Order: sequence, then C-alpha cells, then structure tokens
Amino acid sequence: MSESTDLFVTTASASTPELRERAAAIAAELQAPLLLRHKEPLPHCFDRMSGTTRAIVVQKNRLLLAHRDGPEFFFHPNLGCLRAANYRRGQNDWLLVAAQLQPGDSVLDCTLGYAGEATLMATQTGESGEVHGIEGIPELGLVVREGLQTVVTENQRVNQAMRSIQVVHLGHHLEYLQQCPTDRYDVVYFDPFFDVAVDQAGNLDDLRFFGDFRPLTAASLSEARRVARRWVIVKTSKWSQQLAHFGITETFGSDWGKVRYGRMACG
Repeated sequence: MSESTDLFVTTASASTPELRERAAAIAAELQAPLLLRHKEPLPHCFDRMSGTTRAIVVQKNRLLLAHRDGPEFFFHPNLGCLRAANYRRGQNDWLLVAAQLQPGDSVLDCTLGYAGEATLMATQTGESGEVHGIEGIPELGLVVREGLQTVVTENQRVNQAMRSIQVVHLGHHLEYLQQCPTDRYDVVYFDPFFDVAVDQAGNLDDLRFFGDFRPLTAASLSEARRVARRWVIVKTSKWSQQLAHFGITETFGSDWGKVRYGRMACG
C-alpha cells in the first residue's frame, strides 16, 4: 500500500491511551500521519493537517471516516441485515438465486462497500464456507473491516455472518485477482457503482461520497473468470448496457426491480 497523503488518523476528542494506541496502529497500516488530538474540534484538526481532506477518527466503539467538508461514514449493517431476514422468511433474493450458494462455498466480493451483500452471502456459505472482501478505498475498507467484527444486531445469524467475513485486500480488486490462484473461489462478485443512476433512498449517500468510482474493466472480468470455479456475478442497474458490453447474457432480476445480476459461467 502506498503512503497516503490525503488522510490522517486521530482519536476522539476525549482521548485515552487505548484510543491513541489503536490510532497509531491504524496510521501505520494505512501509512498515514497520526495527529494527537487535544480536545479541539475536528475542523481544527483539519486546519492543523493542511492538504488533507479525510480523517479516520478512532472512537470508543467505532471508527469514523470524516471529510473536511463535513460528510461522515461509519459502518452499519445497512440492507444486508434486512435482506437476510427477508430471505429467511421466504422472500426471493435475486443475488442468492444467481449465486446458488451452498454451505461450504467460497466467495470473493471485489467491491465490498458496506459489506451488506457479503453478509447476505455469508449467511448461506455458513461456518464451513468463506466470504472474502476487497475494498478499493483503503480507509473505507478499514472502517468496514472493524465494524464487521464489532457491530451487534438483533439477528444472531447476521452477527455470525459478519464475523466470518475476511477483508483480504485494501486496494483495487485487480491487484488481488492477478496474484490469486486459479479456481480459488466458487463465486466472484462485483457491485461497482452504477453507470446509470438509480433513484434510491439516501442510505447509500455517504458510501457514494467516499467510495471507489473506478469502472469495472474487461481485465478484471478476465481475471475473475480465471479465479472463479463456478460463476462471476456482476450487479448493474436494469437500464445499463454494461452487461451487454461485456457479453453477459444470463441475467436475474424481477420485472419491476431496478437492478440486474448478470452471471458468467466459469471452469
């Protein structure tokens, strides 16, 4: 991981030795400067760190990713928890229909984001399976990695699924795929930001602000097909031509839904 020049790490204003120790470890992992905070407001910290636009703030029970202009991001289970509960109640979920996951399967989520769909898939692969995640924005992935291990919901199955997810790479997915053994995973999954906007509730606005907008490429799909034993799955909006562009013809989704899951056979 290259040195970050746009980011610093600090603690909550009411700092403790434990928070400072944790902040130092995160700063070292991200190769970012550590700012010792002396109860001043966060905007003053940004003033002290001229040239930076983002900060990871180590708080007592979570990590916060903050922007100089005000937006903030922290981990929460988002729609993954709701979708897992709905599926358990018998509702259809088109990602799970496309993936056909069984206990013991292995999945690589190349665009982790909130890890909602990784969590959903982990409820199906179970204790004998594995779900690995990649996040293209290292500081975002680190916040999510921490949250997956600490956040507790009322759904024990979801809690177990979150704890089982391993964030295996902080950086672009192609970096990881190129060094990954052939046939390493049963399913490789991509959920890039849509190239055609979908009118949705604002629960993803903070992710859009901090997320990785680099488009999916043919090179990434080629590597993914080598790495996957069974399927490569790509999520798009129903109005996008992206699946057709990549030659993906098998799709899953409801007639009234706004998203489609395209599936490519491997092996």
